[in-house]
Amino acid sequence: MIQVDKVPIFYRANKKVQKYFKEGRGRGVGKDYIPWTKTHTHEFSSKGRATRTLGIKTGRIHHLQSDNQYRAFLLFEFNKRVTDIRESYPLLDVMEVIDEKDDLRFDKFRNKETKEPYVITTNFLLTVKKEDGSENLVARTVKNVSELNRKITWEGLEIERRYWLQKNIDWKVITNKQLPRQLAKNIEWVRETLLPGSGHDVAKETLSIKLLRYLLDYSNITLREVLRLFDKNENVAKGTGLYLFRYLIATREINVDMNKKIVFSSLVGDLIKIGGIDK
Repeated sequence: MIQVDKVPIFYRANKKVQKYFKEGRGRGVGKDYIPWTKTHTHEFSSKGRATRTLGIKTGRIHHLQSDNQYRAFLLFEFNKRVTDIRESYPLLDVMEVIDEKDDLRFDKFRNKETKEPYVITTNFLLTVKKEDGSENLVARTVKNVSELNRKITWEGLEIERRYWLQKNIDWKVITNKQLPRQLAKNIEWVRETLLPGSGHDVAKETLSIKLLRYLLDYSNITLREVLRLFDKNENVAKGTGLYLFRYLIATREINVDMNKKIVFSSLVGDLIKIGGIDK
């Protein structure tokens, strides 16, 4: 995908756009990408909770503007096919890209005082690996169902739809109803073990293999009891087994139903599957 190499005429008089563009916002991939809107208080306001989190796949800080965007990010990152996540992607060349735009309400997306046009962004631009190993881009916009009652929301979505259609890139809207809370919560719970400085100074690789053996050998007792037994027998700090259990899920060495709450009173054999996990 060819990125915009200079500020289009439509936005050229906007000093804020000029500033952001010089900072490299909306350009780059992976660790080098800079989102158009950052969640700093001096430049962003939201009725929802903004989140900044270190991306495991990208190695950079991601700026998510709402709880729904954060949940979507967690689901995208946990998806093994997604290789890059670019949030707050600006449609800077929207006027050049869309051919049929006479009926689009760009006038609704302007500063009421200065009349300067706002930069329309798509929440996520994802790089996805296909089965044959090649990669393609998909765009996703996240909305709360309640927002769909507003006419201006649909006007903005129509601009996005036509933009990505012209780019021949798959674009869809995701609502909060399509973002399972328990799944996102479980992903958040296990991914922490992959982040640097997560609070457990343990030899994860070595000890997790040992825990894996415990899970295999004691599949007929509860998970809670196996983790307690591991901590005691291996003479490690209380909670180490639990931490490593989360790590094994995060690295896909074991598989649990991430759509359900993990019940520690369940038998290990009923709760998890070991081996043959597609990473």
